[in-house]
Amino acid sequence: MTSKNSFASMSKTLLAGAALSALTAAGAAAQSSSDEIIVTATKRAQTLQEVPIAVSVVGADTVEKAQIQDLFDLQASVPSLRISQLQNSSQTNFIIRGFGNGANNPGIESSVGVFIDGVYRSRSAAALLDLPVLDRVEILRGPQSTLFGKNVSAGAISITTQAPRYEWGGNLEATYGEFNEAILRGTVTGPINDKTAFRLSGSFNRRDGFYTNSIDGTEVNERDRWAVRGQLLFEPTDVLSFKLIGDYNKIDEVCCGAIQLLNAAPTLAVAAPPPLGLGRAIDPDGDNDYNIAFDQNPINTLEGYGGSLQADWDVDFATVTSITAYREQTDNSNTDADFTGAAIGVNPQSRKYETFTQEIRIASNGSNFVDWLVGGFFFDEAVESTRDVVFGSEARAFFDLLAFSPDLGGSALDAIEAATMTPAGSFFADGSGHFGAYEMDNRSFSLFGQVDINLTDRLTVTGGVSYIDDRKEYTTNEVLTEGFSIAGRDTLVGVGNGLLFQGAFAQGLADAGVDPTDDAAVAAFATAQPAIFAAIQGGAQAFADANQENPTVNPLLPLQALQLFAVPVNVPDPSNPLDDGIRQDDKVTYTARVAYDVTDFLNAYFTYATGWKAAAVNLSSDTRPPDPVTGFGREANPEDVTLYEIGIKAAFDRGFINIALFDQTIEDFQSNLFIGTAFVLANAEEQSVRGFEIDSQYQPWDPLVVSFGLTYLDPEFDSFQSAPCTSFVGFEVPACDVPGATTFDASGLTPAGISPWSISTAATYTHDFANGTQGYLRTEYQYESETQVVDNVSPAIASRTVNMLNISAGLAFENGFEVMGWVRNALDDQYLVSAFPTVAQPGSFSGYLNEPRTFGATVRKSF
Repeated sequence: MTSKNSFASMSKTLLAGAALSALTAAGAAAQSSSDEIIVTATKRAQTLQEVPIAVSVVGADTVEKAQIQDLFDLQASVPSLRISQLQNSSQTNFIIRGFGNGANNPGIESSVGVFIDGVYRSRSAAALLDLPVLDRVEILRGPQSTLFGKNVSAGAISITTQAPRYEWGGNLEATYGEFNEAILRGTVTGPINDKTAFRLSGSFNRRDGFYTNSIDGTEVNERDRWAVRGQLLFEPTDVLSFKLIGDYNKIDEVCCGAIQLLNAAPTLAVAAPPPLGLGRAIDPDGDNDYNIAFDQNPINTLEGYGGSLQADWDVDFATVTSITAYREQTDNSNTDADFTGAAIGVNPQSRKYETFTQEIRIASNGSNFVDWLVGGFFFDEAVESTRDVVFGSEARAFFDLLAFSPDLGGSALDAIEAATMTPAGSFFADGSGHFGAYEMDNRSFSLFGQVDINLTDRLTVTGGVSYIDDRKEYTTNEVLTEGFSIAGRDTLVGVGNGLLFQGAFAQGLADAGVDPTDDAAVAAFATAQPAIFAAIQGGAQAFADANQENPTVNPLLPLQALQLFAVPVNVPDPSNPLDDGIRQDDKVTYTARVAYDVTDFLNAYFTYATGWKAAAVNLSSDTRPPDPVTGFGREANPEDVTLYEIGIKAAFDRGFINIALFDQTIEDFQSNLFIGTAFVLANAEEQSVRGFEIDSQYQPWDPLVVSFGLTYLDPEFDSFQSAPCTSFVGFEVPACDVPGATTFDASGLTPAGISPWSISTAATYTHDFANGTQGYLRTEYQYESETQVVDNVSPAIASRTVNMLNISAGLAFENGFEVMGWVRNALDDQYLVSAFPTVAQPGSFSGYLNEPRTFGATVRKSF
């Protein structure tokens, strides 16, 4: 790992060299085309080279030429951005500079905020629709809490769509590709009168799946989604405008498949023929061939709709902006909980979000000695969700295999049921399980302001402050009906004590020359030798008492791994008035920045910024109150982010280069990992990442434009003294091998899932033909160096290196027609998006693969 001192030394060398080369290049500079790229990263319009923050921009031309359909495809253009899709279509994670979480758990909000036309999309499911007709996408790196509020502690993605126009126009696009992919997209815009214009857009996207379920032949990871979007622009005067937007989108897909990375004995038992196993199909481990074996196909339905109204009023000295929005989002899914062909269990889930937001801001107009912006933001969201794990008809037979005991001559589950007088077959009964219903109301507001003091024509000092208040009120209603989990560890200890006593007692009798299976002989011995008999009894009981907590002696304690659920303690908890399900937090965040124009074409800046992410609530299958020893429970404290960043932006005759060096630290990082049946939510005292980014573009001659992006990240758990052992199974941790150990000190470890080096580069060559036709060829390459995929799966099982090549070529005719051919993932590179311990199968691991190579053709007509 790179130390802080060596990183600082490397940073100084890199920055000095870059500044020198930039000064040299800028000496004979002309204005770069990058100055024409307008961004609103600071909530006022500036050019990309002027704005003194780390931001990448993907424009509409790139989106079209690169065949970017949704946010997933943006990763090839932005090296600091990673997006991963997990269990189903709506469970997606956005990560910037290695930071980001929130997927799969409705009580944990994202660290990366997504904004579409200024409206905050609080949930990743609400941001996954096919991209509308774009003007640009801005990716803001680092904490943005001062101007954007909560839950942008890692960064923000701002999507700006094309507004209505007063001239008639539009386009229609059709795509056909591999896996029978069929995409239709279109937009039309025009005037209603001289003060009103409209835009109507729609898309339809369907594709067969690239996984095949060997059980029934179903194709999994398909696409079946559509969306419509309407905009109305009303400008009653030159200084007042209103933009009304409404949209609707729907997803109905079979998604998502997961392969087996390692099949341990429990999974192999599923495939073994009876009576040694269930004789059901499993996915062979290690083949990575997009074949799965699920008895329940993963189904997803998602529906979302919403509207927003933006008003802009120019009052001469300032512009007043108001953005009001409301959105509803629902998604339902049902997945195979055990990822095998056996009917062991299913995992139905449902979520509903109702979100209202209101932002008002006032920004000074023109260029002044002091430019300023003040505003406020209000957020109100109601969340309703359910998450069940329901055992199937083969669950008991499967767990009987795992609990088989040669000493008992059968399943230990049978023995425990008999010893506790539980009706036979109660454990893992068909239809039993864990059933959870959750509700959360979240209200938040922020007040923010920022001033830019232009001390000279070249020197600007910026200061910003934001006050954020966040309140969560939640309830849980969990019902556990599965008998073995209800029995708990105490039952294993108690029944195990009895078994240990019986064994030791029998051995004592045998040592005394008495057949322990002969009841008459035992009774005669007890009458004839009462003292010896009592001593044998006492010794046997002492042995049992001394070893009942020892998993290497008590044969039942290892079965605790099969007690998949904790007995719920719901919220509010009448027995604990402090456990009322209310979380109230607030924070003041700051931004301080110095920006200096070294020359007309070279800018430098230094930024100190803080960020904040609101407290998280574990609304999943384990919502117990905090454990007094480990501190793990249903809540995690807010994240506090501190950023130090220094950057330069240089424009030269045919391009630009932007460099940022940063040291970013998160206190109380919200660690959230799926461990097989539930999530473990815990705060890491401090996690940091240091690194640098290079974003550049060069046009060596008119037909050719080359872009290059490079990111280096050096992450570390600076302090994680009570890390959960279950979340770090992928590391060699001797402290967790001690019987009964639940935590260890993870300080100094490198977090998984963060590639040290990432590269995104592209080249576009255009050629103008004599008849007005323009041809182009574009290539994109994305590289991510090797990294362990997740903390709780060993790198020997789940590591990732990315080598992704995309190619597209097209002809644009003078009459508005355009034809294009494209190949995504041309090298058919295969890597793991994520991995996890296979549910209820200790020692087995599953993983999600990226999409294979796809190709197709697109026809577009603009008018």
